[in-house]
Amino acid sequence: MSKLAPSRSTAGFTLVEMIVVIMLAVILALIAAPGWLSFANSRRAEAGREQIFQLLRQAQTQAIRSRQNQVVNFIAPPDQLPVVEIAGVAQPVDGQNPSSQVNSNLLKLEVSPNAKLGCAPDAVGCVVFNDRGNIAMEANQLGENGIVISVSSPADNTNINSRRCVIVKTLLGAMATSSGEDCKLS
Repeated sequence: MSKLAPSRSTAGFTLVEMIVVIMLAVILALIAAPGWLSFANSRRAEAGREQIFQLLRQAQTQAIRSRQNQVVNFIAPPDQLPVVEIAGVAQPVDGQNPSSQVNSNLLKLEVSPNAKLGCAPDAVGCVVFNDRGNIAMEANQLGENGIVISVSSPADNTNINSRRCVIVKTLLGAMATSSGEDCKLS
């Protein structure tokens, strides 16, 4: 009988193959990261806009129900999340971030300059609904574009296309959501 030569195992990958696969995965991740970050910022701004829209609707409904004026103050303290205050109750605008560690640079809140009368001293702007749910004319001047409440993410983003906003369009309190060029503050 002849002796069989010991066979070498060829199962598995070589070190070079593993390095090539890891390098390809890293390159693909680097290509996808900016797109993912842009998507996440866009979703955060949209969530913040929807949160503001819902709070404005609630204040309008509360004004009608209670037959009293409702002032919605928009407060943007430095190094903190923006806050919407209705009847003394503050609600942070966090883009509905589920994390308990919320970064204060996630969202920037701006309000058109025609929405300053009747506001709290620390507010960047406000909307006042009268007892019928309409815009209180003595407090708010609608102007040509209405009252624009703009949200952008991240807070230092200057790109107009990444802005999301709520626009209070008419004296009757009609509201719409928009994005991009429509969110210019005038």
